Amino acid sequence: MYFLSWLIGWVYYKSLRFLKKEGEISGEYKVSVIIPARNEEKNLDKLLYLLQKQTYKPYEVIVVNDNSEDNTEEVAKRYGVKVVSLYEDPPEGWVGKNWAIWNGYLESRGEILLFLDADVEPREEFIEVMLSNYERYGGLISCWPYQRFEKFYEHLNLGFNLVSVFSMTLFGKKEGAFGPSMMISREYYEKVGGHKEVRDKVVEDLHFGNLCIKKGVPVNNFLGGEYIKFRMYPKGLRDLIEGFSKNSSQGVVSLSFTKFLYLLMWFYGVFGSFAFENLINLCYLLFSFQLYIISRRLGDYSIVDSIIYPIHFMFFITVLLYSTFKTFLFKSVSWKGRKINVG
Repeated sequence: MYFLSWLIGWVYYKSLRFLKKEGEISGEYKVSVIIPARNEEKNLDKLLYLLQKQTYKPYEVIVVNDNSEDNTEEVAKRYGVKVVSLYEDPPEGWVGKNWAIWNGYLESRGEILLFLDADVEPREEFIEVMLSNYERYGGLISCWPYQRFEKFYEHLNLGFNLVSVFSMTLFGKKEGAFGPSMMISREYYEKVGGHKEVRDKVVEDLHFGNLCIKKGVPVNNFLGGEYIKFRMYPKGLRDLIEGFSKNSSQGVVSLSFTKFLYLLMWFYGVFGSFAFENLINLCYLLFSFQLYIISRRLGDYSIVDSIIYPIHFMFFITVLLYSTFKTFLFKSVSWKGRKINVG
């Protein structure tokens, strides 16, 4: 059984799709970049600088200041981009990010919408590469950035990163999308109803991707590889725990049964491989090797992370249980100073 779980891990690995340039762009597009930003002054400064360096210049950049308590709005204005200012919390029934994205869309004029989280770090060719994929595949193109780390605690996101990536691969039923970077035409966005249709969803990317599929819009999900990176939770371990606890349990229960079953089978092997009386055994070595090969394609993970992977996965389970406790018992989670009802 453990060997079967190990083989499932390799099937996942082979099904990963990395963003790459799909030829020269044949058309000219007005790209509206929409960035929801709440308390993102440091990340936003870097992102707006990188957007200025793009080989394919966006038609407009819209920063939605989501009632920030820092200098997010001032940073945006310094770069001369369009700023949409929300000075109140979202209306009842809306999650903050979805409300911010929706308001950004309402102010946009481009024919192509590119939604970016404020913490992403796109390479100069990023928009050009995304457009080349849009021309080839159409519909919704989403991208999960390569994880960049500066401190050790950030490596603890390994389990979450793997689950996020594996749950959106082509293994089994296609579903969901990657929220940090999504490109879609205005026509298709309006056809599916946009983020208004997923306004109360904390795991909005999964639900928005499923909404597109349901409405007949093609969805293609890629890993950022060399073209886009991000550093998810740079403010400390508490920030990381709060970030993952807000949506991890909902993300898991929102998966299709097939995806959940395959993930469960792989996790059975991962946990079983270090649950023996003697830790150093063949199963442990096999999974350690597998995790090293996979993780180095996803972020700044090292061989040390693959050796101590039991710590990473125990951390994942602990935070998942904490997320489940908050979500299904208290019916609320917290993020960036806001209480989000999920009942």
